[in-house]
Amino acid sequence: YMSQIEYTRRFYNMKQQRMNLLLHILFILLMIAISGAAVLQICAPEYMGSHAAYGISTGWQREIGFWNIAVLVILITAYRHYNWIYLQSILLALILGGIGIGTNHFIHYLQMHETVNLVGAIENYLLVIGWMIGWTIEKNNYNKTLLITWG
Repeated sequence: YMSQIEYTRRFYNMKQQRMNLLLHILFILLMIAISGAAVLQICAPEYMGSHAAYGISTGWQREIGFWNIAVLVILITAYRHYNWIYLQSILLALILGGIGIGTNHFIHYLQMHETVNLVGAIENYLLVIGWMIGWTIEKNNYNKTLLITWG
């Protein structure tokens, strides 16, 4: 026997095959950016380090590149196979990561006044706002489905 909530979740996941357009676009942009960064960090760590505000550390650059590949697998799976429950966890991780990385860039900008860090902070904070708006749109769509299903 399936509870009404479980039935609604399954119904929503079957009917909703795709995330909303904003999340769709943000996921694509992030996957492209992470792919490019991973390739450069793994294949050209000295180049990436020389353009980073934190200096050159070849091993650290490669580690970030491999981490980006791991995150990319999660993003591609969430993008291709819609699941509302998992999407919420992934969005929370992206929001927390964006706040942390953005704040790290901003603190470094305040200390060193390097423009690259200000740009990094702004782009991370804008992504966080985008993830939050996209999550709200998605939640509203989910709630509408609940109303229609159980009205």
